[in-house]
Amino acid sequence: MKTFLYLRKSRAEDLADSAGDTLRRHREALEETARALRLTICGVYEEVVSGEDLYARPEMLRLLRDVKNGLCEAVLCMDVDRLGRGTMSQQGVILETFKEAGVRIITPQKTYDLRDEADEDYTELQTFFARKELKLIKKRMRRGLERTAAEGGYLANAPFGYEKTREGRLPTLRAVEEEAAFVREMFAACARGESCAAIAAFLNACGAKPRRSAAFSRSAVAAILRNPVYTGEVVWNRRRFLRTGGENASCRKAENPREAWLVAPGKHPAIVSKALFSLAQKRLDAHAGPPAGKRELVNPFAGLIRCAGCGRLMQLRPRPNRPGGYLLCETRGCCRSCGFEEAAAALREALLPLLARIPASLPGEGADEERRRRLLRDAEKRLAVRRERLCELLESGVYSPERYEERLRILEEQEEKLREQLSRLSPVRSEAALALTAADALRGASPAEENRLWKLLVSEILYRREPGGFTLEVRLRVLPDL
Repeated sequence: MKTFLYLRKSRAEDLADSAGDTLRRHREALEETARALRLTICGVYEEVVSGEDLYARPEMLRLLRDVKNGLCEAVLCMDVDRLGRGTMSQQGVILETFKEAGVRIITPQKTYDLRDEADEDYTELQTFFARKELKLIKKRMRRGLERTAAEGGYLANAPFGYEKTREGRLPTLRAVEEEAAFVREMFAACARGESCAAIAAFLNACGAKPRRSAAFSRSAVAAILRNPVYTGEVVWNRRRFLRTGGENASCRKAENPREAWLVAPGKHPAIVSKALFSLAQKRLDAHAGPPAGKRELVNPFAGLIRCAGCGRLMQLRPRPNRPGGYLLCETRGCCRSCGFEEAAAALREALLPLLARIPASLPGEGADEERRRRLLRDAEKRLAVRRERLCELLESGVYSPERYEERLRILEEQEEKLREQLSRLSPVRSEAALALTAADALRGASPAEENRLWKLLVSEILYRREPGGFTLEVRLRVLPDL
């Protein structure tokens, strides 16, 4: 009798036992059964995968296709539930395929012919109990994972800035200082109002490498800035996975409501403070950074002026044949617009006296610049070492001239990115320059530079349109010595 051999080990079963050992033992037992029953094994299908989703099991799908095409007379497996223990509909697909093809299911304990009514009923009963057992296994596993998270253990893959370790029996994280320095810079830059795209460009210029891609992107930076693990917390049940069945099965992530999250103090060290994390969240929520890409910022109050009626950010729109443009609330019928130059002049008149009392180098700003300069200089040293190593590889004959030129071009592109980021840093200022006020720094500043300065001083500006004019309510940030 031509027989296929099917072997499956679930990832959820006996984690102390390796997949290879389990499959080897099962195969030896089934081959012994085949010899005893004088079966001819003409194909072997084996996989390490959960039996819950039929369409996520390539070997099982291949087996069903071959069974349907009449390539065997029987399938030999350890138990009926090895064929699958997912939903009733998916188990029905498996059993109906075997029944219509007239293929028997052979186990070391019993042979099932699904065309026999008694065997069919018995098989359906076994698959029912298999589904119940799977539900119990999943429930126990979930309880164990929740208990681990509640005790401060970290269960997922280690995020950028950390690596996996254990504290006693609990899985947790330890900081990787080389990466943690970049994480701190991400949060500090976001708190200063820089966009995720600009932060990603800086990290790539420094040669920082994310875990699962070649370079940092805007979305990768945003994901790090949104992750509370960097404050020393563990969050469980933050997302759920929505699966669609069928042959074109897919899975997408959805955020659970905050009240469903399990938040606990983690066993791992924090990389950033909760105050800095909270400030970064506010900046991200308000989309306070300047536009990404190569568009030039023209509104020095971008991300600051909000409509007092609906809370939306006011937009600067151009006016045909009239310079300056106007401020527009995008909520239809909310409030009338006003001329932008008129509003900007009123704001500068009100805020300039405050700027005159603020030193041009705000507390902490010099430290931020120095930290960023140090990261770039460290990257510069690493590139110099790589350039020297490249020459050694060429001289020793390991690299051909063509390979050397290719690697040198990549190195020069990295050096160009570094020079671009270094050029954006403020030059080291003399004592006379440090005596300047923020009002002095505003003279001759570009809209983007002015925007950065206003965001250090102003939290938000509420715009109201009233009969005969408009009012602007300025809300300041809490700054020392002001």
